[in-house]
Amino acid sequence: MPKRELSHPHQVIDWLHEWAGRLAEPAEMILIGSAALLWHVARVGRDDPLPENSMDADPVTESDAIAELAYDALIGSEFEQTHGWHVNLMPRMVLDHLPAGWRDRAFAQTYRDKLKLIVPAVADLLAPKRMRNEARDREHEAFAAKLGLI
Repeated sequence: MPKRELSHPHQVIDWLHEWAGRLAEPAEMILIGSAALLWHVARVGRDDPLPENSMDADPVTESDAIAELAYDALIGSEFEQTHGWHVNLMPRMVLDHLPAGWRDRAFAQTYRDKLKLIVPAVADLLAPKRMRNEARDREHEAFAAKLGLI
């Protein structure tokens, strides 16, 4: 059974620094889902937890090095045992569910001069959640609104 212990923004930031430190050469990834929402919370200097814990981070990448790190962080991995959540490498096609022009509104940050992170704007991250319309998706939107992210 996957663990569900991803709840605070600092967990995402710590993970990004950890992976950036393991990269031998520069690489890029796009972060979506709950972990991306937590990244935005950290971006505004807060560490508020999600209303409901998440079980994973969802990156999209063309980098073999990042894909290898993600493979080592799957459900049941040592990464999950240590961190309390896993990494679910997503196919590039999931980005098709984001609103048109999302890249123009995205945020970018580089960690340790190695890991270039791209994170869609909060409104763009929430668009697929609105379509899915599950209770946790509505909670995430309310959470983002409460923090002034949308």
